[in-house]
Amino acid sequence: MRSERSEVNERANPAQKPLAGELNRHAGQLAGELSHHAGQLAGELNCRVVALAGELSHRAGQLARNRRVVVFAGEFGRHASRLARRA
Repeated sequence: MRSERSEVNERANPAQKPLAGELNRHAGQLAGELSHHAGQLAGELNCRVVALAGELSHRAGQLARNRRVVVFAGEFGRHASRLARRA
């Protein structure tokens, strides 16, 4: 890769070399800024996903508790009707 780059530099127009260097610097700066913003967005997205996962976990716990209450109420109703039939 290094030798390919030096061959390209040797064949390049000397008048264009400063412009190419400046363009490379700007491209590097833009790539750095893009990487920074992508990292910020990824962090923000991760925070939202973690918050949503916590909320879903909480709701799943509530649903499980509600299901246990419904099952308990059904069992209670069956026992109450048996007792009523005996009386």
